[in-house]
Amino acid sequence: MKNKKRKAAMWWMCLVLLVCLATVNDFVPAQAAVKLNQTAVNLCVGDTTTLKITGTSKKVTWKSSKSSVAKVSSKGKVTAKKAGTATITAKVNKKSYKCTVKVNKTFKVSKASISIKKNTDVTAFLSVNGAVNASVANKKICAVTFGKWDGDYMPLTIVPKKVGTTTITFTNSANNESCTLKVKVTALPSIATYQGAEINTGAESLVVGENTFQVAFKLNRTAAKTYVKFYDESGAVVRSISVGELTANKKKSVVWDGKDNDGNPLHGTYTYAVVADGNKTLGETVNVIAQSPFQKGDGTEDHPYLVSDLNELYLMKNYNDAHFAQDADIDFNYGMTVQVFDDNTPFSGVFEGKYEGKQYRMINLCGYSSVFGSIGEAGTVKNVNLSNCVLNTAGSLLAFVNNGTIDSCTVDGQILCNAGNQAAMLVLYNKGVIRDCTVFGSLNVSATNVIGASTLKAGGIALQNSGTIAACTSSVQIVQQISIGTYVPNITYEIYSGGIVAENVAGAIITKCIFTNTINTNIVLPEGVTEVLPVQIGKFYSGFIAGMNQGYIGNCINASATMQLPAQGTGNGTVQ
Repeated sequence: MKNKKRKAAMWWMCLVLLVCLATVNDFVPAQAAVKLNQTAVNLCVGDTTTLKITGTSKKVTWKSSKSSVAKVSSKGKVTAKKAGTATITAKVNKKSYKCTVKVNKTFKVSKASISIKKNTDVTAFLSVNGAVNASVANKKICAVTFGKWDGDYMPLTIVPKKVGTTTITFTNSANNESCTLKVKVTALPSIATYQGAEINTGAESLVVGENTFQVAFKLNRTAAKTYVKFYDESGAVVRSISVGELTANKKKSVVWDGKDNDGNPLHGTYTYAVVADGNKTLGETVNVIAQSPFQKGDGTEDHPYLVSDLNELYLMKNYNDAHFAQDADIDFNYGMTVQVFDDNTPFSGVFEGKYEGKQYRMINLCGYSSVFGSIGEAGTVKNVNLSNCVLNTAGSLLAFVNNGTIDSCTVDGQILCNAGNQAAMLVLYNKGVIRDCTVFGSLNVSATNVIGASTLKAGGIALQNSGTIAACTSSVQIVQQISIGTYVPNITYEIYSGGIVAENVAGAIITKCIFTNTINTNIVLPEGVTEVLPVQIGKFYSGFIAGMNQGYIGNCINASATMQLPAQGTGNGTVQ
């Protein structure tokens, strides 16, 4: 019985002792593991690197297996001496820690071992001309992509493909030196697959405050932290939109308003990317306009700049080759016009007088020049409606010269030309195409107090055509008169009048056009002069299509009050 009690007491004492020891151990701080900061190094002759032992304050003894290849100081500084391989040993508390040093004359890779879970960069150095090659021992683990040389340096990107460990051997063609890189892939990156990226209105540019940019994507792996980031041309992040945790294969959409992280509108070209757990998947670029100069639109065919008033009409010159649409009536308020374009800067874009199916007008023009001035070969003006317009000089109302296309335009106005001797309702000189246009009103060209030879020219659509005019209607009343101030015998006065054009030059075409009004021409002699006109001093060339025709006129209709008018007043062109 006494023995049993003694044994029980001893067991309790042992148990108490163990508990005390465990409690004491809880208060003993854990020692950090002793480590050598590098276990493999690639160097070139003359390079240095410093090895360090961490986790201990004890004395460290350093030694090189081949001091002729790599020498090590008492403080761990390694100096590469000649090509070869050496092992540097650090000894602490009778325990050794080793680092393999590979020395080449001219070639090295910045790291000899890496542990990665996303694309990681290393750098190759080659001080002589040569190509760097890479051989991956296990191509299922990782891949290598090569950058461009920058002097003697070239970036290499290690792309993880599968969790595991492999070795990459780098060689160069200059002297067959080699370096190795041990790669440990600890986890694979979350990579985004883009499902779509577009501006919500279908426009080509994001206009801040007018539309938005939406990017949709999926991740191949779940990510704890996901962002959609936008970068400027220097690579700086201008906007970061947090998505948070995102599971694999779940479609996510993010909308960007074109503003930076502080809410300020941006302007320029930006690149977007999905960054999932630190891994970046680059997208494409987005063009951003801080504010449309026309309040709406980006100047593309589907989203033209919207022209609403005179200021925006004149602003077109700064955005010449864009698409424009008129979305409100433009009132010139009887002010003097300044043509928007000229021969030095002809219009090379597209102007549409309709917007969303509604026709708008340009009204109350009163001045000394046309609206558009010069239309270039690439320019198109269509569905413009000019009404209640007055021109007080030689010229025309819509454009001075057309080298492009004028389509389905209407002009209703008056031209009072008492100087310059030539005018037309739509354009003066057509070298391009005019089709499906209609003109109304009156065209008066006069010369007064004439003392020498004089020629007047007037055309309902154009003064001179060297291009094509098709399916146009002229309902313009044309009146031309020369008033002679001093009569001089044998001086000739000429008047050319055409319901469509004053002159149709060789090679020009007028087809399927209609004239519906009247042409009146006259020469007024000074008081007391009784010569009979036009036999002696006046020549009148009037045609319901052309005053002078050297080109082609076909399938045109005379619906005027003066049915006796021929298609051409003079000329040897073709009329069918």
